[in-house]
Amino acid sequence: MHSKRVTVYDIAARLGVSHTTVAMALRNHPTISLQRREEVHKMAETMGYAPDPHLAALAAYRRGTVPSRIQNAIAWINHWEQPASLRKHREYDLYWQGAREAAGRFGYHLEEIRWPASFPARRFEQILVTRGISGILIPPHRITPDWGEFDWRKFSAIRFGLSVTNPDLHLVTADQLRAILMAVKKIHSYGYERIGLVVGADDDQRLGGNFAGGFAAAKQLYKLPTLPPLLTPHEEYHAAPARARQALQRWMEKHRPDAIITAITVVPAMLKTLGWNIPGDVAVAATSVDVPVDAGIDQHSEAIGRIAVEMLVSQINLNERGEPAEPCRILVESRWWDGKSLPVRNGAV
Repeated sequence: MHSKRVTVYDIAARLGVSHTTVAMALRNHPTISLQRREEVHKMAETMGYAPDPHLAALAAYRRGTVPSRIQNAIAWINHWEQPASLRKHREYDLYWQGAREAAGRFGYHLEEIRWPASFPARRFEQILVTRGISGILIPPHRITPDWGEFDWRKFSAIRFGLSVTNPDLHLVTADQLRAILMAVKKIHSYGYERIGLVVGADDDQRLGGNFAGGFAAAKQLYKLPTLPPLLTPHEEYHAAPARARQALQRWMEKHRPDAIITAITVVPAMLKTLGWNIPGDVAVAATSVDVPVDAGIDQHSEAIGRIAVEMLVSQINLNERGEPAEPCRILVESRWWDGKSLPVRNGAV
């Protein structure tokens, strides 16, 4: 015989409260006092309560069959010094597009909210509260915002990528280390032997060394000739391009790579300026869609945007606010795309 499933009505009867109060407390609804929520959770555990998966599935089905109404906004926080520059990065705009599609599916609309440098964090927080926003997406920033006295306990929030190091929230990002492993293996299978990596030293540091670490691991795994990566500070390519060109030329002449993986958008043009033909002299692959070549790594940026919103909406529905006790990282797998900038060599593959 099967024991009778404990229901919210049973817990309510034991505590002498309504079943609605129990249901809301189990969802950690903020209108229920913290003391009452703790009392309900403790009683539920004592009585062996577990949600009925069939009822949960039915509720999800009903939500899916009823057109979503626009409930509220999810905020896309933009604290860039030049806010218009954020979505000029194709990768970040794809995050936006994926997030916007998913937000609409759940009945929200995605709204870019620009945080002026002159606004204190607490004032910006009050603007979000006044607009009824409970969900926040934090896209990549070159400089981590100074959150000051911003009260994260009022919001559910998700980070994109590793560039924003605090607050320590759940995040969604590409698995750059595995992407580099995949790219080196693919390039080697296309007949290239001397594979090089050109990335910004500061960019790779923000990623926890994922590019350089993945490259070092790939060389070891696939027994390739050792080419030291070129790790010039990213800003140097724009603030001191002549110096960056010289460093690139010295590295090319010394190591003679036959293929390069790069995250630097200006590297293909610099190579051409220095007299290196692509792909005749050196084949080039990109780590993202922002590098102007047609072969390389597709980081599934739209999928990253969709998954971030799915995680965020789950937090909103469960009333999970603030910095989580156990922050997690969702790594989205990348894929390879072929292009003329890195053709298959004769006899390879």
